[in-house]
Amino acid sequence: MDASQPPQKLLRRGLPNAAVFAVCLAVIQVVIDWLTWIELNEAIVYTLPLVLAGMARSRRLLWGMTVFLIWTTFAVYSAQIGPGNFSIREPFFINRVLAAVTMLVTAGLLHAWMSAVDTLNVRNAQLDAANQELVHRREEIVAQNEELKRRREEAEEASSRKTRLLTSVSHDMRSPLQVMNLTAELIRRTASDYSATAEIAELAQLLQTNALGLADLVSDVLDIASIESGQVELHKSEFALNEFLDEQCRRLAPLAQAKHLRLVCEPMAEPISIKIDRVKLARIVTNLVSNAIKFTESGGVTLTATITDEAITIRVRDTGIGIAAENLGRVFDEFSQLRRPEADRVKGWGLGLAICRRLIDLLGGAIAVESELGCGTTFSVHLPSACVVKSQNARRRVGVGE
Repeated sequence: MDASQPPQKLLRRGLPNAAVFAVCLAVIQVVIDWLTWIELNEAIVYTLPLVLAGMARSRRLLWGMTVFLIWTTFAVYSAQIGPGNFSIREPFFINRVLAAVTMLVTAGLLHAWMSAVDTLNVRNAQLDAANQELVHRREEIVAQNEELKRRREEAEEASSRKTRLLTSVSHDMRSPLQVMNLTAELIRRTASDYSATAEIAELAQLLQTNALGLADLVSDVLDIASIESGQVELHKSEFALNEFLDEQCRRLAPLAQAKHLRLVCEPMAEPISIKIDRVKLARIVTNLVSNAIKFTESGGVTLTATITDEAITIRVRDTGIGIAAENLGRVFDEFSQLRRPEADRVKGWGLGLAICRRLIDLLGGAIAVESELGCGTTFSVHLPSACVVKSQNARRRVGVGE
């Protein structure tokens, strides 16, 4: 038996056979009844085909056979009874009447049984449908619970991220604020001493340096919040890549000169124009170059760009302290130690790299880092080649085609 099918279907599969057996048995009994003598009273077992008809679950067959067999019962009696022997109290006639009553009662009971079975089947079908609906509802509830659990975890993670960010930023803001407060106090005390003019200038420069550092930190935090809220929009424009990189180097040159470092821009051999958000790309390059200058004490920083069929790659290479291998996977995490490099040159790299990663994702590119401790670091920004709108080689190919 196939366990995957309901018992009702397996039972109904055998119903046509039961109807055939019922008809065959009824015909055989009628033939026997006609061919035998009246004393045998074959009508006594006429209820057997009725039972088979009931098993076939056919009311029409059941009552049709009942009428036919009752008619046969009295027809056989009338054909076999002798002339002048008929009487209401005659034993053979009474036997035939009792056989007919038995067939009627049996047919009635079978009809009631079939009605009860049909009602039970309908209720079972309703229960199956209700059970399927309950299973479907349970699956929906489970899916909703999973979705609620996922959203709760996301909310908890977002809350935890904000808490860690605020904790880290508040720690980093405390140091420059204290320095600014102490510097302002020193300036106030020495303001009346005209012989301390040079010292006041140094203190003012220190105050300005800390104020700018604090402003950069606040700007980074605002950028992170803006990116996470999804309020950043892309404003694409077309510009020459070599000119853009040269502009960034000239703008950041004072930072390198202040530390007696070389800041070199190596232009591409093939001038190209790209169409991308210039402001956000400038922010990425600025963060990478500034970060390289902060962590480089001797040597210099080199800015280069190359192009392949797959992407445009902008590299920022320095000769600084490098990054330990175990920290390479965390350099783009905004929750790494947010400490000023002047206070601790080994720990932390600020929010700049985290912002770079977020902005690169918005531009449809990727960023990677290679570093060796004590030998320097190289950051590679990969922009999709689809942003290239014009190149020297492309113009040459057009000229040849003309």
